[in-house]
Order: sequence, then structure tokens, then C-alpha cells
Amino acid sequence: MKKQKFLKFLYALAVIIFMAGCTVACTYLFLAAYDLGARSVIADHNVSTASTGTSDSAASSASIASSQPVSSQATSSQPASEQPASSQAPSSQINSSQASEVRTATVPESKRELVLVNLDNKIPNWYAPRLVNELGFQMDSSIVQPFEKMRAAASKDGVSLWISSAYRSNERQNELFQQEVEQYSKTCPTYAQALASAEKSVAKPGYSEHATGLAMDLNGVKDDFDTTPAFRWLSQHAQDYGFVLRYPKDKQSITKIKYEPWHYRYVGVQNAKAIKKAGQCLEEYLKNR
Repeated sequence: MKKQKFLKFLYALAVIIFMAGCTVACTYLFLAAYDLGARSVIADHNVSTASTGTSDSAASSASIASSQPVSSQATSSQPASEQPASSQAPSSQINSSQASEVRTATVPESKRELVLVNLDNKIPNWYAPRLVNELGFQMDSSIVQPFEKMRAAASKDGVSLWISSAYRSNERQNELFQQEVEQYSKTCPTYAQALASAEKSVAKPGYSEHATGLAMDLNGVKDDFDTTPAFRWLSQHAQDYGFVLRYPKDKQSITKIKYEPWHYRYVGVQNAKAIKKAGQCLEEYLKNR
């Protein structure tokens, strides 16, 4: 009996010791885990603090820099067009306007005068109008003096000539063309037919003589202009000043533009006289040269 009691005592003691050991082990593991987690949190906090400090420092530096006077040299992110003149490209680099002038300067005047722009021929890349503001309109500089001489001569004969339209940008030409298409859309059964009809009245952008600066519409753009003294005077004398009626009534199948008694084009005196003498339109004259 004593032996059994002693064994039970040893068993109970062993259980107690085991449980105590487990408790100690669990406590140790818990404390170790807690310590590790605390260290991790502290480390993260330090990193965050350092990062914030750096960011704040950078922001402060940026703020100080922005408060200082701006250098005359623009940054690379600033558009070239907005940079001060002193920081833009050197003078050896030619801008688009200067490029146009250079391109035009290399083209003989005789070639410029006869540039062909119509329904089938877009304004060529080699051509650039030399635009000036005269008489309330933009026009090529080459036609200013000839028109003023023609107008003065007409005035001496009791005839008044004035400009209704001269140079047009592609943007303005597009507006006029779209308006014409809308008008024909009201009567034409299809859009394609409206488009084709509009092209006979108003040229598409890039295909208008007005973009050359060498063409002008005179005295109000009226269909009955050919019944006026001004038209009769022009029919007799326009060629003497380098101008021709660009879209004659009997040449519509060639020009593909309806008759426009008000539309005159500068081609130079020699060419204008030859065109008038031959009874041709510009397309025929160029084809037979």
C-alpha cells in the first residue's frame, strides 16, 4: 500500500513539474514574441520618422528655392515657346516663320507667280506667302503695288475698285467650306453630292488660291458683277497690271470652279497679257507652256 501511495505521489509530482515547465516555457515564448514585436514597431517608427524628415527637408528646400528669384535659364520642363528669348534656341536655329521666308526666297519670282492651286492641286510645300497687311487685308507683298496702280488707273476712268477678300488661312477656308457643304446638304439627296457641289463654289482647305495671297475678290462678291462698269474696265485693263479673271464662264469644265466674275489672280504682267491674248485660263496656259 505504501508503495502504491509513493508511486502516485511521484506521478503527481511529475505532472506538477511538467505543467510548471510548460508554464515557464509558454511565458518565455510569449515574452520573446512580445519583445520581438516591440522592436519591429520601434524600427518601423524610426524609418518612418527618418523618411518624413527627409521629405519635409526636401519640401522645405523646394519652398526655399521657389521663393528665390527665378533664374533667366528656363527648366527643361518649360515649353520652349514660353521660355524667355534669351534662353530659347540659338539664332542659328530657324523658326517656322523664318523657314518660310527662306524657302520662299529660294523660289524664283516667275515660279511663285504661276503657282497652280485648284481642286486637284494642293498648295505646294515650296510655296509660302509673303504676307503683309495692306488696305485692310492680308495679302502677298508682290500684289500690293500692282493692285494700287490698277485701282488708281481705274479711278482716273471713274471706276471704283475695292477688295472684298484676299488671303485666307486654312482655318478660315475650312469654315467657309463647311458652311457651303451645309447649304448644299439642304437640297442634295446625299452628303457626297453636297460635298461635290460645295467644292465647285468654295475650295477645300489647302486647295484655295486665297491661301497663296495672290488672289483677291473684288467689289462685294456679287454674281452680277459682270454687268458693272468695274468688270468691263477690268476685262480691258486687268492684264496690264498682272491680273487675270481666274474662273471665266467658258472655262468651268477646266477650272472645275463655277464662274466667279469677282475673283482675280496675280500672275505677273507678262503672263497675264499672254493669258488674255490666248483666251485661256491658268490651267490651259501652264499646260501649253
